[in-house]
Amino acid sequence: MPLAIAFRIEAFDTLASTQGEVRARLERGEDVDGLVVRAGVQTQGRGRRGRSWTSATGGSYQTLAVRDPEPPLLGRGGSAVAVAVGLAETFGTYGLRLGIKWPNDLVYRGRKLGGILTEYLRGHLLVGVGVNVANEPPEGATSLRGWDPEGVSGAVLAGIQHGLDSWLEDAEALPARFRPFDVLAERAVSIDAGGRRVSGIARGIDGDGCLLLAPSEAQRDGAGGNGAVAVCSGRVVRGRAVNPKWITL
Repeated sequence: MPLAIAFRIEAFDTLASTQGEVRARLERGEDVDGLVVRAGVQTQGRGRRGRSWTSATGGSYQTLAVRDPEPPLLGRGGSAVAVAVGLAETFGTYGLRLGIKWPNDLVYRGRKLGGILTEYLRGHLLVGVGVNVANEPPEGATSLRGWDPEGVSGAVLAGIQHGLDSWLEDAEALPARFRPFDVLAERAVSIDAGGRRVSGIARGIDGDGCLLLAPSEAQRDGAGGNGAVAVCSGRVVRGRAVNPKWITL
């Protein structure tokens, strides 16, 4: 079921938040289906769980609203992961090898390149994507220095559409499509899941986009049991290659 998205792009020099702008219009009852709001600078850029997102001049910052053709189809779990896979596959056609750090980070050469924020509101999916391009990236992050920010924004829109269309066509294929880009695969990770710490060996995702954590050897020897745990929402607070040492992701 491909989405017939008629993009309507509105660009602003400065906004508090592209996600906030689209959300406010939707809540006012405006027709936002296909609306794309872009900003050269965001003064109050938003990440997941209300965290701030640094949005300096030269980056690609935009939010797309899509009306759900069959509510709550687009409101199922896994939308951010589906978009991330669509972006990684699309940028791969330009020769750019991206990774995905569950649940919503785009990674390039081991460093964070961008982030994704999805929200389901009033029968619409809002997809916000920020990518570091010509801006000075935050400490520890990276950018697509030398790329054209407008061209990157266009590629991002294509990637969002591709990710959502592929997800709607075959949601069960998402775990297999995610696997080649999974930067956490086979790492021992610790997840902050709403104040609850969950640890284990990352073993990909399930069909709902939840991270699968298998018990470590120490957990199996203790009281952890042998079954994998599905974590559907959370933040990776640390991770390590199973051998040899802890690293920051």
